[in-house]
Amino acid sequence: MAAAHVEEDRDLIFVNENEYAIGQRKRPRGPNLKAASIAQNHPNSVTSSKATDLEISPDNALAAKRPPWKPLSFAIAPVLAAPLEDYALAYYSRCYVEVPHGMPEMVDGHVLQVQFALNNIFFSEPQSVISLAISAVAHATFGRAQRSRSALATGCTVYHQKYAKALAKTNIALKDASEATDDRVLLAVMLLSFYENTVMNQTSQISNRDIRREASRTFVHHDGAMAMLKLRRQRSYCTGSAMELDKLVRRQLMRSLLLRSMPLPPWLRDGSKYGEHGLALELDRCMVIVAKLRHQASNLCAGSTCLSRSDEHDQKSQCQCLLGEAQALDAALVMWEESMAVEDRFRICTIQNNGRLENCNRIYNGTVHIYPTVGHAGMWNRYRAFRLAVSDTMLKALSILAGYPGSEVRLLKEAVKSRSECLADDFCASVPYMLGLLESYQMTGLDATITTKDLASSKITVTASTAAFLCWPLTMVIMLSGLSMRHQRYLRDRLLEVSEIVDDGLLERIANGVPPSSYDSENIP
Repeated sequence: MAAAHVEEDRDLIFVNENEYAIGQRKRPRGPNLKAASIAQNHPNSVTSSKATDLEISPDNALAAKRPPWKPLSFAIAPVLAAPLEDYALAYYSRCYVEVPHGMPEMVDGHVLQVQFALNNIFFSEPQSVISLAISAVAHATFGRAQRSRSALATGCTVYHQKYAKALAKTNIALKDASEATDDRVLLAVMLLSFYENTVMNQTSQISNRDIRREASRTFVHHDGAMAMLKLRRQRSYCTGSAMELDKLVRRQLMRSLLLRSMPLPPWLRDGSKYGEHGLALELDRCMVIVAKLRHQASNLCAGSTCLSRSDEHDQKSQCQCLLGEAQALDAALVMWEESMAVEDRFRICTIQNNGRLENCNRIYNGTVHIYPTVGHAGMWNRYRAFRLAVSDTMLKALSILAGYPGSEVRLLKEAVKSRSECLADDFCASVPYMLGLLESYQMTGLDATITTKDLASSKITVTASTAAFLCWPLTMVIMLSGLSMRHQRYLRDRLLEVSEIVDDGLLERIANGVPPSSYDSENIP
């Protein structure tokens, strides 16, 4: 074999370039005629006989004939399809993690929780409990957004496989106090609730306003997170990042309790212990009282039948006390609004639409609000939801008192309903801005010219992280019994839009199952 290789090497033609390289000889001008001549007669030459077509004189060497040029083939082999998980995580990160610019700190919530998980935990620990949770949520949201049964089925598979492992790890962690207070475990439990909302299908309409039953799986996770948060506080788990996470989780849990008409436990009531301050702390304190009054009103309405005389006297006293506290709370909320800085306020503008019916339906009563940011709009709507909840509590108390002889509540009841109408008007006027429906506006003094976007769906105008600011206020307001029919119809349609944007099955069921309002503003009893 070696001999054969040597023989084969002897047949190859090499041009000695060393003499030219070291300067011993001067390289001749023009082509290497000697090498070309040798190669022409050598059977193993790469040029072989085709070199005879070249004109080898120095004068026309550049104009020599060459074989016809063949275009290069740039065909690329098909790229392997990316795993579904990569698409799901990319969609979830793009739509749910972006925080709108200039957002007030008091409206931070789920978006920052997810950011914390993705940035600090997920990529460094792909098999951790929080990673498994995010993977399942990403599959579910992506599948619902794409209306893909296969993606949703994969999400369910992830839930029964990866998520089952996450649940198992969570249960094991809860047996150890040090692990139960870990940030990753707490975040995983909160993500479980979002997954439950996403995978819920609209199999049947909600027959009543019992949100506790419809969202029971979500609320179970919230109750678990509440127990973990309590343990963290007892163990003084108050490092910088842990304190920030506690504050974000507490805000979510407070909204959950308010939706269920449940009071806050004592250890959860003082927002200053969780880092709330300034206007956020003042609104936080009002929220604690709103939850307490809603709980009391719910109990009074549940026990208002078949009462003895002594019970009736107690009930009347409780209603009067509840009414007084609600009036004081509403006054405190008005003071909070009046203390708002000028740069945090909004403009009220009359809209000039482009005549399309769907755009007209998205604008309530031809009026819109313009806010500094969508975060400010979210802050104002939470404030309005609190006040509407307080008004609803007052109406319940007044309805019970109206059944007692000698109770003159008609004028007060009409005043509360009128105030609720104004608050609901403002709430409806804020929605187009939050959903990105306003194309342009031009201010001229106090007047404005505004047009709406000509789009069939809001899903392409706003991200889920922005629309999420509407989820809780819309759900809270639409479940109130004192909402007028016009407001209820408008907000129901907007809740359906929001449920599509944020890929939330629970919100879709609530919107489709909202019963007719029990109160018509045109027929005040």
